[in-house]
Amino acid sequence: KEVRKTQSGRILDVGCGNGNLFSLLPERRYELFGIDFSENMIAEARKKCGDKAAFSVADAEELPFEDDTFDLVVCNASFHHYIHPDTVAAEMHRVLKTGGKLLIGDPYVPAAVRPLMNVMTKFSNEGDYHFYGIREMKRLLENHNIRWISSVKTGEHSILHIAAK
Repeated sequence: KEVRKTQSGRILDVGCGNGNLFSLLPERRYELFGIDFSENMIAEARKKCGDKAAFSVADAEELPFEDDTFDLVVCNASFHHYIHPDTVAAEMHRVLKTGGKLLIGDPYVPAAVRPLMNVMTKFSNEGDYHFYGIREMKRLLENHNIRWISSVKTGEHSILHIAAK
């Protein structure tokens, strides 16, 4: 619903996985670009979306796009995997147009158990790195000149952070 509030323009999905997000968006309303570190995920995204979007294998820490390119940057269910979140946030800021919006959807872990979960991720094979609370995400974004707007729980175990450049 939040993505569709952007009426048109260029959208980047960072950590796009198998392209699920873009498969839900209307044809020809947006210019869609997705990146993922996994070649297998990019292959799945291309199969799912066809020529609806341009997908490429890329690292979120070095986005292969020029400054001020996107009206909307989305990062759904992958930010908690990034080992260098400050670098990723800086890259997201760099490629967002002034006035552009950033949406980060990620797992929600209650404050009481988050410190333990963040220690346990170091022993997990799931690829998780760090789960963020609202204040922590707000601070991280604002440190990169991204204006935090709100954080909304979207389910029992998920949260959407909404921000803008």
